[in-house]
Amino acid sequence: MKTNIAILGAGNVGTGLAYHLGRQGHTVNMYCIEPDVLRQINKKHCNKKYLRNVRLPENVRAQAGLDACLKDARVAIMAVPSHAVLQVAKEAKPFLRKDATMACISKGLDPQTLEPIVISVKKNLPKANQKRTCMIGGPAIATELSHDTPTAFVTASTDKNARKYIADLLRHGHIKSAESQDLLGVGLGAALKNPYAISLGFCDGLHYPTNSKALVITMAVSEMAGIMLRAGADPKTAPSLAGLGDLLVTGLSPHGHNRTYGQRLVKAKSNDPAKLNLTTVEGIRASELGLKLAKRLRARTPLLASIHKGIHSNRDFHKPFENYLKKLKLDLI
Repeated sequence: MKTNIAILGAGNVGTGLAYHLGRQGHTVNMYCIEPDVLRQINKKHCNKKYLRNVRLPENVRAQAGLDACLKDARVAIMAVPSHAVLQVAKEAKPFLRKDATMACISKGLDPQTLEPIVISVKKNLPKANQKRTCMIGGPAIATELSHDTPTAFVTASTDKNARKYIADLLRHGHIKSAESQDLLGVGLGAALKNPYAISLGFCDGLHYPTNSKALVITMAVSEMAGIMLRAGADPKTAPSLAGLGDLLVTGLSPHGHNRTYGQRLVKAKSNDPAKLNLTTVEGIRASELGLKLAKRLRARTPLLASIHKGIHSNRDFHKPFENYLKKLKLDLI
């Protein structure tokens, strides 16, 4: 059944989802704060700034206001950068239908509570919408959604009907969507994979081979599972689509900002993403917040600590990561 969908955000992820949902015949309105991007979407049916070489269906429109974007929307998908999520959620609150389902594909940790951002969004929604809050995770790069190749999301919610509803919307052709009741675990995996992806960028910058990457990935998933367990989530979410799958696609893809950031840091003189020709690198903030969460939970995360120390150094940003691997002992694995 066709429905009205609001996507809050017109960046790479939001545009990729708009394309995917729009070509199924749904009416899609995108909240867009950049006038040039808005005009391009509405007049030329494309978004060359964030998703080149993709023509958007004519039933995809951009809106400058949240009121117009959310009007009659049965589904709202949060797709803005993590630092803007809570503000946008607050501003969107008055315009949400009482029967609307909120799905969050934005990935990060709340700097105040250290909870996954989706949990904070849920707590700040009207009570009528809280139960149906979902998290969309998994290995799904926006630039590849238009390729009609096998891709998988995972939709998580404590409410069975809500997660099934969003998963059914996402499933189309080669696009699959698993369902999970572990909203906390999927939210944690979505946030934590970003700093770990930076370490895979270090591997590329240091010309480490597949053996090294396999070791780093294994240790990353182990640390993620430890955090999930101590946070009260299901540790089995770590080696699933929401943890391992998302980490692989973020840390191995040439399109991944976090991986690229780590790679460029190896020979860089500055850790400023702008000076490395990058925009948003979610893993920088997530490394700090993730480490704070790990310390609060008393979870052992030496790899995460080395990543955080490295990207906040004054030079030789990869050295703490190199030292971590040199001193690594596997007797507890």
